[in-house]
Amino acid sequence: MQSTLRYMTKLDRAINNERPLKELNQFYKSRNISALDLFKILEETAPSCSDMVMDCNWLGLTKPCMEFFSFLPTDDGMCCTFNSAKYFDPMLGIQSSASEPLRVNGNGYRMGLNLVIDANVDDYSVTTGKFDGFKILVHAPEEFPDVADRGFVIGPGTETFVAVKGTTSFNTEEVAREVAPDQRQCLVEGEKKLKYFQHYSRSACMVECATRIMHDNCQCRPYFLRGGNTSRLCEFTSYTCISNVYEDVRARGDKICDCLPPCADIRYDPEVSYASFPGRGFNLTRTFKRLVQERNLSAGTDGTEYFKTNVAMFHVYYKEKTGMRYRTDIRFGIEDFISAMGGLLGLGLGMSFISVIELVYFFIVRRFFLQHRIPSDQTLKSSHSPNSDEVRKVWPSSQTLSSVMTTMEPNVDGQRGLQLVRRGSLNLPAHMQARLYKY
Repeated sequence: MQSTLRYMTKLDRAINNERPLKELNQFYKSRNISALDLFKILEETAPSCSDMVMDCNWLGLTKPCMEFFSFLPTDDGMCCTFNSAKYFDPMLGIQSSASEPLRVNGNGYRMGLNLVIDANVDDYSVTTGKFDGFKILVHAPEEFPDVADRGFVIGPGTETFVAVKGTTSFNTEEVAREVAPDQRQCLVEGEKKLKYFQHYSRSACMVECATRIMHDNCQCRPYFLRGGNTSRLCEFTSYTCISNVYEDVRARGDKICDCLPPCADIRYDPEVSYASFPGRGFNLTRTFKRLVQERNLSAGTDGTEYFKTNVAMFHVYYKEKTGMRYRTDIRFGIEDFISAMGGLLGLGLGMSFISVIELVYFFIVRRFFLQHRIPSDQTLKSSHSPNSDEVRKVWPSSQTLSSVMTTMEPNVDGQRGLQLVRRGSLNLPAHMQARLYKY
């Protein structure tokens, strides 16, 4: 059974181990034990939260501290999760209640979570590690709890302080509206929806990507990856396939999954310090008296010795009241570029916006009109027949000194005669000059 649960929680052990996996699969198939039955065995053999947590204190109160724990599957087995997001897996029959995220109003270990946890070393039968103790992971509620990769270890007989520094990143509205995701390298809320997670995170996106690839290549999924009613759990014969997919996603996830980090994100950086436990004054504290009363422990030397070999004390809290915030904004937009270029050109070359317009006019607009204008000495031909007694008037060019004038005077025969005068000439007939000088 220990080998079975190790394969279920440590997928990398299934690589190049097809023969033992086939033997285990034949063994359980002959006894009509399915993959879902093996998960139920894993769930029942793991210590429950009430067995593991001897004392719970949240914001200085012992109640209702235990109500905020959920017993959920992870990539390192079943774990007790405090302040988790909603978890729903109909195939495994797991549905955690959706509650508002817990928040704190101060810093220091008195304003955080304080636990006394019991390893119960003598009851160890199945374990995925090579140590006695616990593995802890501090993460955001919407993230996937990859305990196997990012968790840290605390051993029995120690008191551990985990001071958390919160780092927040956010984006402005201009970034979300004007910059594409491939340029800003992050996703704003609502740009990408996940199927099995309420809120987007990069780790959750990678998990769904791995689940989708496993479903396409292996037609199944491991127990710690979420799925719907149609996604079945993998038998042992498929563990080599899902192990290869899982390792491939971990190695090349940025190329094959398209999971950008969120623009608005919170990152927790823990600082871990520890000392031996219990100290000389622990038997005088209220916590010790409460444990002796509730757990029926001995208040003498035997009780102290049990604490040293089996029990650890754990505190997680915010180290400071304030944290770092990083804002993603447009540092240099099109307006800034035009302003900077105008300043540099004005300072170095003495150019201005009007100078640019003049250059555009001189090299483009003026050349266009020069190519398409009508020559000044060109006259339009009359559209009438040669016998017509009217002549079309033509507007003079800018070089004409005097107006173009035509005279229509009746001749002796009673018909109108035509006199043409050259443009720019002043040698008019006498009667015409008399009319002009009159005015």
